[in-house]
Order: sequence, then structure tokens, then C-alpha cells
Amino acid sequence: MSPAKRPGKSSGKVPSTTPPVSPSSMSHTDLRVLAQALSDQVQTLTAELQAAQDAQDQAASLHTTQLQTLRAQIHDQAMEIQGWEHRAASRSQDRRLLLADQAVEIRDLTGRLDRASRQRDVMRDDSDHLLREMALAGSEIHQLQSQIHDLERDLEDSQTARAAADVSLDRLRDELRLAQEEVVTNDYVGSAHDGSALGSARGGSPAPNPPPSSPDVALAPLSEELQDTKESLERASAGRDYALEEFVRMTRLRGEIQTKLADSELQRDKATTEWADAERALTELESKLRRMSDKLKKADATTAKLQDQLSAAQTQQQQLILERDRGLSERDLARRRLALVTAAVSDPLPPLSRPSQAASVSAPLPTYIFRS
Repeated sequence: MSPAKRPGKSSGKVPSTTPPVSPSSMSHTDLRVLAQALSDQVQTLTAELQAAQDAQDQAASLHTTQLQTLRAQIHDQAMEIQGWEHRAASRSQDRRLLLADQAVEIRDLTGRLDRASRQRDVMRDDSDHLLREMALAGSEIHQLQSQIHDLERDLEDSQTARAAADVSLDRLRDELRLAQEEVVTNDYVGSAHDGSALGSARGGSPAPNPPPSSPDVALAPLSEELQDTKESLERASAGRDYALEEFVRMTRLRGEIQTKLADSELQRDKATTEWADAERALTELESKLRRMSDKLKKADATTAKLQDQLSAAQTQQQQLILERDRGLSERDLARRRLALVTAAVSDPLPPLSRPSQAASVSAPLPTYIFRS
């Protein structure tokens, strides 16, 4: 601030208010006293000026020290803010990458969950279908078992009937053979007796054998019974063969049904295992989704906290910048004051030896008021 010139004041002392006296009317003693007073006043002003300059130098040094300290603090705060910004940017980038990865993983898990749900529905339908087939196969097995038992009984009956037919056929064959032997014997005996009687009566050779008529008539019922027995035996054999074929077919069908039932049971067990695996995978996916949701919430909270810290750091940086600007303004003001004081000190005093300026000796000297 520029020094203000106020007449009538100098360092708090009131100057002499004696009326101006012409130097020509003053004695040498008065002039010497006046010169000594002026010299004392100049020394006093010089001492005050030096003290003001020292105080100004101390203030400037203090301002310089404060500015250096403020610059160091601003630099440290700027470096710290840059570190915060870098860490916040790095953490934010890491969080973004993590969120992107988690979003991809969540989409993958959601797709897997949907596929597992669809697979679970398919396995439920397959299991229901297998249960229905097993129920139908069970009823078919019971029917086949009853049919097999019936066929076994029919086979036993046909075997019994065939055995009886074989016995009857053997008996008929024996009776037929015996009847044929008896007929042959009777024919031979009758023909021999008739021939010898006729030859003896005529006196010539015996007559030829007549055709056996009565034995054929006796054998006809036996032949018919034998034919009926053969036909019955053939029918029994055909029934037995059919029963055997049905038995084999039913046995094969029962084996196929049992194999199918075993496959159905295996498929049911496999479907049950896959169902349990799907349920476990679904539970794990739901748990993983809950953990990811918790991680996302924590990441959001951390990001919000970092944003708050960054805002606080930016506010502190702005305050430091304002303090730095205020310190620079005070330093410039102190430098201007120092320049004004230096200019005021370097101004030369008016010479006292000239008569034209002797009248101004008795005038009050100006007083410089300095403000630090």
C-alpha cells in the first residue's frame, strides 16, 4: 500500500507549530539548533523507515515461507488426489470389468438354469412315461404269465392226450395184427378143408381159394377206428406243436418285456439321478446368483464411497487453490508495499543552504505512515 502523506504527524509526534522565521533574522546558534533538530528528526524517520522495512522484510519472508509451505501442501494434496483418482479409476475399471464378467456369467448361469429347467421338465415327462409303460408292462406281464400257465396246462393236456392216443393206437395195432393173423389162419384152414372135400367128391384137383369176404367186413371197423385214432393223434400233435410255438413265443415275449422293463428301470434310475443332479445344479446356481448379487451390492457401495472420497478430494483441492491464490495476492500486495517504501526512502531531502528554501525549515515536516 502506498505511504500516505499527512501534514502535522510524524511517528506519532506533533511537530513544532512556531510561526515561520526568516533565516536571515536567526542567529548561528538558532540555525545550529534548528539543524540539529532537523538531523534528529531525519534520524528518527530513518530509524522508523528501517524498522518498517525490516518488518516488511519479515512479513515478506513469512509470506514466502507460508507460500512455500502452501505450495508443498498443494503439491502433496495434488499428488494424493492424483493417486486417489488413479486408484479410483483403476478400481472403477476393475469394477466395470468385474461387473461385465459377472453380467456375462449371470447370463450364462441364467441360460444354464433355463436349460436345466427344460431338461428337468423333459426328464419329468420321461419319468412319467416310463412309469406308465412300467404299469402297462406289469399288466401285460401278468396277462402273459396267465397265458403261459394256460398254454402249459394245454401242453400237458395235449401230451396226456397224445400218450393216451399212443396207447390206444398201440392197442389197436395189436388188435389189428391179431385180427389179421386170425383171418389169415381161418382163411387158410377153410380153404384147405373146402378144397380137399370138393376134390374127393369130384375125384379131381382141389378148387381155387375163394376171396375172403367176411374177414374184410370184420376188419373195417378196426380200420375206421385206427383212422380216427390217427386223425385224433395228428390233431393232438398239431395242437401240441401250436402250444409249443405259443409257449416259445410267449416265453420270448416275456423275455422282451422283462428286458424292456429292466431298461425302463435303468432309464428311470438314470432320470432320477439326472433329476437330482439338475436340482443340485439349480440350487448351486441360485446360491451363486445370490453371492453375485451380494458382490454387486458391495461393489456399488465401494464405488459410491470412492465417488464421495473423490468429491471430497476435489473440494479440498479447490480450497487449497483458493488459499494459494489468496497467498499469491498477499505476496504481490506486500511486494508493492515494499516497492513503495523503498521508493519513499530513496527520495532525496531538500538542501538547507539555499535562501529560497530557508523559509520551509520552520514548516512542519511530512510524516509517512506505513501499514504492514
